[in-house]
Amino acid sequence: MEKNIEKTELRLQAECFQFHWNQYPNQRGLFFRIKNEGTNRISGARDKASGVVSGVADSCLLLPKCRGVVFVEFKTETGKQSITQRNWQLTLEAHGYTYTIIRNINEFKELCQKLEL
Repeated sequence: MEKNIEKTELRLQAECFQFHWNQYPNQRGLFFRIKNEGTNRISGARDKASGVVSGVADSCLLLPKCRGVVFVEFKTETGKQSITQRNWQLTLEAHGYTYTIIRNINEFKELCQKLEL
């Protein structure tokens, strides 16, 4: 069951990435996935040793003209954050960063409009 949830979240993430890529061609490269999962124990240990942090958001959206950054977590309609994800969100927000959870493509489109991309 866990893999089905992951695939659904990845599908949503891909849909949002493709929307941003096509809708905002002058901002290509400013919205990207943060790879934070190892494929096995060895790569996981290597990733952790080189700075991969548990709970980090799925994607990062850099706002044009140095207006900041938004960290984006993708969840299904019923998906919940893990404790480490919630703690990472609280840490970011305590330092003044924006963190948002996106559950469908319409929420992502609304975010882009709100940010005046």
